[in-house]
Amino acid sequence: MEKRKRYYIIITSMIIVGIIFIEFGLNFEKNKTPIYSYTAQKSDHYEVLLKPNVFYETETLPSGGYYTSNSIKSYNINFLYDFKGDRTSDIEYHYNIVANLIGTAKEINNDEKEVWNRKFILYDGKNNKQKDITDISLNEPINIDYEYYNNLARSYEKTYSITIESILKIRFNIFYSIYDSKTHVKNEEAEDFIEVDIPINDTVSEVIENYQNITSKEIIPQEDTNVLYKVIFYVIGAIFIITSIVMLIKEIYKNKKIPEVIYNHELSHILKYYSHLIVTVIKEPDISNLKIMNVCALDDLIDVAEQTQSNIIHFEVSTNEESKFYVIVNEYVYIYTLKCSKY
Repeated sequence: MEKRKRYYIIITSMIIVGIIFIEFGLNFEKNKTPIYSYTAQKSDHYEVLLKPNVFYETETLPSGGYYTSNSIKSYNINFLYDFKGDRTSDIEYHYNIVANLIGTAKEINNDEKEVWNRKFILYDGKNNKQKDITDISLNEPINIDYEYYNNLARSYEKTYSITIESILKIRFNIFYSIYDSKTHVKNEEAEDFIEVDIPINDTVSEVIENYQNITSKEIIPQEDTNVLYKVIFYVIGAIFIITSIVMLIKEIYKNKKIPEVIYNHELSHILKYYSHLIVTVIKEPDISNLKIMNVCALDDLIDVAEQTQSNIIHFEVSTNEESKFYVIVNEYVYIYTLKCSKY
């Protein structure tokens, strides 16, 4: 029992060690020191330019409100993008401003389906490359001719005799590549955006922000050696776990032999080590006139045979199932029964 206990402790320890190695592999990426990290803060500011009218005291309205659609001439929007890295790098970037006028119509079941989408390139800047910098600060204004887009949407409805819900998506896109200023190796290639939505209709308009104000990222090195380390951790962990599982299965199988195997093993042991006392017969002895004394252990039967200098008679009642051992002394018969454990 003590030996088996130690065996199970070893198996458990191997499983734990295997899990630890696999955990090292999984966490290897997290534990690596970033070679570069950056944060981008994004925002937009705008004002509303009104058509000539006698209702408003000013020609513009501030941001953050709702506006009567037919009073709007245009929106003046400023996109602000502030990029900050944790160390100097060479950064190459390009940005543009794109508008998409999207029209949707309701089906019979009231589901909205897109029926029109027209793209407008409002601004397409040139490529920029700056060396040994940490920050990029962009402030790009754009004028959105709301009256033009509203008239265009209404013209679409009139031309095709359909009522649509229109929205104008204004998107500031920036694309950049970040290079190590010493090795000139590209560390990152990514894109980001600032997007606002403006409903185009004959009722009320507003500017809806459709972006995260802050984005950040850590760039982790991807050298081949790092990949090799991860694979080594995984392989070692898998070897420990698989080996321990095989050992456990063998131990379970060993301790859960089928009853017939156990029976035959014990019978063979008895017949081998007590062959000087045992006589095997093919016909069951007639004990009808004898007084029967059943014993619980084979050792008790051996003692009786040795003390009375008698032989032990063995008869297999049923192959692979049951054997009986007899010692006959005068009018008494002492009996030990060996049974297959499933009976």
